[in-house]
Parts: sequence; C-alpha cells; structure tokens
Amino acid sequence: MFKNLFRKEKPRVFLGNLAVVPRTGIKKHFDQWGAFESTDLDSSLSMNLKSIFSLPLASEVDSPRKTDLVIDVVVTKFQAGEALGCTAGDFGFPVMWRPKVSVSSRLYYLVSGATKSTFSQTEKMSLTQYLNRIFSWRAFWRFRPIFDSKDLEYLLYQACNKLLLKIKQKYDL
Repeated sequence: MFKNLFRKEKPRVFLGNLAVVPRTGIKKHFDQWGAFESTDLDSSLSMNLKSIFSLPLASEVDSPRKTDLVIDVVVTKFQAGEALGCTAGDFGFPVMWRPKVSVSSRLYYLVSGATKSTFSQTEKMSLTQYLNRIFSWRAFWRFRPIFDSKDLEYLLYQACNKLLLKIKQKYDL
C-alpha cells in the first residue's frame, strides 16, 4: 500500500535532434570506393538513424510537464573498414582499420533544457568477420567497396540498442 503512495510518475520521453557528423580526413576517401561503385555512407546512416527512433517529436508537445525528457542522438564518428598496403622501395607495411560507429546522446528536460545525463556507445565489427571480408573475392576484385552501408547499418543498430538499454537501466524509463 505504501509503495503505491510514494511511487513517482514515469517521465515521458520525446525525440529531439538526430544528426550524423560529416566525416573529414583521409579515411573518407579510401573506405568508400570500388571500381564501379562507391557509397555515400553519411546519408545512409542519417536515414537509418531516423528509422531507429520511433519516439514522438519534442517540438510537437502541446502541454509539457516538468518531468518530460528529450533525447538527442548524434553519430559522432564512423568509418568503413579497409586494408591497404603501403610501400616505399623495399619496405612495405599494411594499413588496416575495421568498420566502427560511435553514437552519443544527451538526455535533458523539455521544460528547463537542463541536461540530465549524456551517454555514448561505440561498436566495431568483430575481428573474425573483418578478416573474412578482407580475404574475400570482393576485396580482391574491388568492383565495389569491401564494407558498405549495410555493414555500418548493422553497427549503428547495435550501438543505438546498447545506448537505449544503458538509458533504460539507469533511469528505469
């Protein structure tokens, strides 16, 4: 009986901004190319991010409560994988990187705008999966990129799922 008397009302959660930080740097030019096809990973991740979160928008709230929360989600870093060989005369070495997606979120109050908490999650392709792809016919012939938007989409779903589980466990939403 007393448990129901002191129970707090669960806050409502709304969706704020979703964004993908555009990439800069040399990796952008290497991990999206193929002989006949290249991929635009930025726009693909942006579309997938919008499909993951099915929360009502914070901008459409008619009567906000003090307990209402808003979540902003940003893909801060991402890279598709690659394996290159660099040589200088008789000396050579491999340059390799695995597909990776990093997602950050900010949970804040709708009325006051005060930040309640921030969370981040990074997901990488497993090493065995990466090596299987690097030593495949697709990597040998290079008609299209070795790692494409579907690989990053999977990592994005994994990162967002783990991020939401962290938030749910911490605040019991």
